[in-house]
Amino acid sequence: MKKIGIAGLQREQIKAQIEQTLPGQFECHILNDMEAAMKVKSGELDYYIGCCNTGAGAALSLAIAIIGFAQSCTIAKPAIQAKQHEIEQFVSEGRVAFGLSVEHVEHAVPMLINTLASR
Repeated sequence: MKKIGIAGLQREQIKAQIEQTLPGQFECHILNDMEAAMKVKSGELDYYIGCCNTGAGAALSLAIAIIGFAQSCTIAKPAIQAKQHEIEQFVSEGRVAFGLSVEHVEHAVPMLINTLASR
């Protein structure tokens, strides 16, 4: 079972959306951004999902610093919804840290989770 660290705003909503989308497929841990990024870096967790108002700043700043820029990406920004083909590309490139803005949890998280589950 893949493990996900969830950090930032709307953590409970993200966890609920993951569990609603694919029940029992992922082990979700609500952590602060430092803990989540460190656990991904060490291999204790497989993925990091961070959420903030922009999807790029606070959602990913520590993930970028700890995990690395090349393994981090923003999947949804204010007024810019996630796109399935972009998420698939990010995952195929080996990205493990994903940022999104608060208003896109309901549509972006299911796309991301379905893509991660298919890998």
